[in-house]
Amino acid sequence: MTVRRTLAGLVAGLVAAAAVLFGSGIPAAAASGKRVVVYYQTQYYNGSYVSPLGLTDHSTGATDLLVGAFHLNGDGSVHLNDNPPGDAKFGQMWTDIAAMQAKGVHAIGMVGGAAAGSFQRLDTDFATYYPLLKNVVSTYHLDGLDLDVEESMSLGGVERLIDQLHTDFGSGFIVTLAPVATALSGGGNLSGFSYDQLYRDRGSSIGWFNAQFYCGWGSLSSTNGYDAIINHGVVPADKVVAGTLTNPANCGSGYVDPSTLGNTLAALTAKYPSFGGVAGWEYFNSEPGGTSAPWQWAASVSAAMNGSGGGTGPTDLALGKSVTGSAPCNSNETPAKAVNGSVSGGNSDKFCSFASPSQLTVDLGAAYSLTGLEIDHAGAGNESAAYNTKAYTVQVSTDGTTWTTVAQAAANTANTTTHTLTSTSGRYVRLNVTTPTQSTDPATRIYELKVFG
Repeated sequence: MTVRRTLAGLVAGLVAAAAVLFGSGIPAAAASGKRVVVYYQTQYYNGSYVSPLGLTDHSTGATDLLVGAFHLNGDGSVHLNDNPPGDAKFGQMWTDIAAMQAKGVHAIGMVGGAAAGSFQRLDTDFATYYPLLKNVVSTYHLDGLDLDVEESMSLGGVERLIDQLHTDFGSGFIVTLAPVATALSGGGNLSGFSYDQLYRDRGSSIGWFNAQFYCGWGSLSSTNGYDAIINHGVVPADKVVAGTLTNPANCGSGYVDPSTLGNTLAALTAKYPSFGGVAGWEYFNSEPGGTSAPWQWAASVSAAMNGSGGGTGPTDLALGKSVTGSAPCNSNETPAKAVNGSVSGGNSDKFCSFASPSQLTVDLGAAYSLTGLEIDHAGAGNESAAYNTKAYTVQVSTDGTTWTTVAQAAANTANTTTHTLTSTSGRYVRLNVTTPTQSTDPATRIYELKVFG
């Protein structure tokens, strides 16, 4: 059984990657052809509503929100997890999703998952159960459906479903599937039909595949699993979105930390110019921001794929550059430690200051078009996360006199924060720390300040 399950079974995550491209209403990741797909199944956590609006409020570059999981029940009812989708508890959610759609994010309903039954019913009694699904799409103005077939279904049955969706909602309606990764490289799958044959028969009708590289079916710790799919020679890279876990708690295996994931995504982007993008299971607790800032996951993967943070692709313009800052805590914790390219040299491999507020200013040596930032806080250097910077702003200047705020955080808890910049140029980058830790500890701890361009 993979990680997709009912809500009850699940409960036991820069600022930004270019928001809207030049006012077009299309998220930047979509405009570049690389999707940032976010699964949104836990709508309530510890009794409180989890809004997905952070994905657009923080301009993360998210392209698709997969709302799940919808189930077609034997009694003729439809549930979104444990309740009807029209339940009052979902009222705010549907309002928030509509606001995201207005900003260019696709709202796609995820059908099925680990709770079996929906696709067996569609396969054997299509006339009864398809109208229920059609009504969900129409009522909630969904842009597409993600068919997560984790039970036996016939090839003819899934092709009939895809055909009917396009007949009823048009060629622009998005139909995706979510097979385990091995299903696309000639290996085992959970669906009962051949994905190779499905693609040969209906490839033009399928938007893409959200391939599950987790829960024993693969990993994005390297490009190997994705390479195997492309080398198999059936489904091309533009149709394969690499699915990964956003938090190790979301499945028994397959989680990849944000730094390693960034490296893999940057490598895939370089290797396959038409690379389809990345999907994250799931939103509410996504790292590096966790439950307090789950939108940061989308921002970080957008940055990695678009060359503005993470991975091996972008250039750190601040590395080894001239830097000044507030008085250091100790003589071996100077501002220069924040641009030395290392977070692993021990507790003194950082800039530390007791000044309140404290600041760190890097002179890049010339004006550049800036695309992103990465700030490595105490946890990135293996200190306690309680020492992670809580509140800060980042400013940019071309002359060292006039400053423009380009990024900020008011309640950060993450070890590493990333911010994507658009239409930003500057020579000087200044980090202003106003709340240095999660408690009353007064010391600012910055292991690395990276500036990409």
